[in-house]
Amino acid sequence: MLTVGIDTGGTFTDFVAGDSVLKVRSTPDDPTRAICEGLARLGIDEARRIVHGTTVATNALLTGDTARTAFVTTAGLEDLLEVGRQDRAELYAISPRAHDPLVAPADRFGVRERLRPDGSVETPLHVDDLAARLIASGVQAVAVCLLHAYRNPAHERELAEALSETGLPVSLSHEVANEFREFERAATTTANAALMPVMAPYLTRLADALAQHDVEILQSNGGTAPPAEIARLPVRTVLSGPAGGVIAATDLARRHEITDAVSFDMGGTSTDVALLRNNAQGDPEVMPEFRIGGLPLRVPVLDVHTVGAGGGSLVHTDALGALRVGPQSAGADPGPACYGKGDRATVTDAHAVLGHLTAADALAGTLSLDVDRARRALADPSLGSASPEQNAADVLLVANAVMEAAIRKVTVMRGVDPRPCTLIAFGGAGGLHACALADAIAMRDVLIPVAPGTFSARGMVDAERRRDFVRTVLLPAADCVARLPELLEPLRGENGAGETANPAQRLSAVERVWADVRYVGQSHELRVAADADLVRSFHDAHLAAYGYHDEARPVEVVNLRLTISEPVPREAPWPKTPPSEPRSAPARMQRSELEGSVSGPTVIVEETATTVVPDGWRATCLAGGALLLERNE
Repeated sequence: MLTVGIDTGGTFTDFVAGDSVLKVRSTPDDPTRAICEGLARLGIDEARRIVHGTTVATNALLTGDTARTAFVTTAGLEDLLEVGRQDRAELYAISPRAHDPLVAPADRFGVRERLRPDGSVETPLHVDDLAARLIASGVQAVAVCLLHAYRNPAHERELAEALSETGLPVSLSHEVANEFREFERAATTTANAALMPVMAPYLTRLADALAQHDVEILQSNGGTAPPAEIARLPVRTVLSGPAGGVIAATDLARRHEITDAVSFDMGGTSTDVALLRNNAQGDPEVMPEFRIGGLPLRVPVLDVHTVGAGGGSLVHTDALGALRVGPQSAGADPGPACYGKGDRATVTDAHAVLGHLTAADALAGTLSLDVDRARRALADPSLGSASPEQNAADVLLVANAVMEAAIRKVTVMRGVDPRPCTLIAFGGAGGLHACALADAIAMRDVLIPVAPGTFSARGMVDAERRRDFVRTVLLPAADCVARLPELLEPLRGENGAGETANPAQRLSAVERVWADVRYVGQSHELRVAADADLVRSFHDAHLAAYGYHDEARPVEVVNLRLTISEPVPREAPWPKTPPSEPRSAPARMQRSELEGSVSGPTVIVEETATTVVPDGWRATCLAGGALLLERNE
């Protein structure tokens, strides 16, 4: 069955179906309309497998447009979300910004109950009149996080049954983040509850509109899940969109036998970067936690760093008169000024003024640019100059600085030298900035995939079905290794379980087992493969991360993590393309016209994106159609 990848972005919704690609303007008020329009334009009227990456959960958390949520916890812990861990992210800020607890004080409820750390009952659960109080409060969802529920979920299940009469969606911590650390578990459960009333109507509209198709939703971990599962666990889609690009970039690097790379996905609203290291197996790095709005979400996510700089990012000056780009975006409506509706300048308008994009270019195959409108938007003297060209050049410098910092964050700030890495650039605007960024960081070369503007949707086509399970064990490493089959059995039992699942949804193809490990007494863990070499792997990982290890110190396993997936077939690596003598290129050329190698300066135009090849660089068309951009000798 043909798989269709659909990536809903801030400006465009992208489609990949076999060799066909398409971009249509997003419809933020109801993303389903753009999806239906794109499928109609592609002529897809038969049942297909559709993998959809969504930004609905991400946008809701970033904007605060979530449901009013009640937080129910063990009496005495009502202010847990407010207290947090008292970390100060901005060490020298005179007025540090507190994280958003998501729940107002009036909507926090304590219940009488207490479990001991081993899960045994010290105080039985007393529900009292909680259901009536919740109904009277006017909340739209309920998050339940009881002390030590990760050891024994009995009280949470009993409470959920008692609250069923309210008719409110209830999120239970042992189902969302079944591991210790109350604050992180509570924050994740509350975010999940706050998203349930937001995602459920969207998923219902999507299911109704695509009833004849087999629809799957891309999760933040790079795997897919059915809509019914996502409706119950929407927090697992907070990085749904960027995950598609990382999957595609990982596979592209593997097929070109590139070991170390940085994926660079510049879309209309944001730029997403990820470090791809030791890429021989083609498995991107998955992290157990992600922060958004200052709150830690304990869900498996691909290791992606996002900044608010995209093609549609608005240009403005701050209180001191300094030029800024983003994080606010012109979005799909009105979009950049050169799209014909907006009047405020964006990064895309800067490219139009400088000639990288022209009125002759039909963006997304249909959208003609109004370059004069872009010039008027960038002629504002408050931006620093009365010259649109000078302002445009300054805008690109600022945007590049923001994105350069993002790349350094996933490389230099982690002790990784970016110079030997390949920059895999995609998204509608990735090719416009790639060489400038590679020069700024002295990266080796740049790889531009086929149809870069829809590359994230390509990754969704290649995504595997996947489920992640976690269990807190807190055992000495040797005991954990000896008891591994026994400890994993409850996690295997969760596969396909749950009220929304059915036997056909069980996954059984490939298992991967990981352990969160630390020296006894440490507060944080490192993830290593859970096998007979677990202790040796941890010592090596600790040495690599911190520059030292202590083999005489006892080692403890905190959590076991089980991943069950059904991988998609992977094609063999492409043959190497023999080097050719670069020839001079016209100022602008179609990508379909490129054969062998050409020297810059030139602009390579295609339907979904544009690539700038500066002076001193050359572009080579590789096997499989990707463009390799390298500096001339």
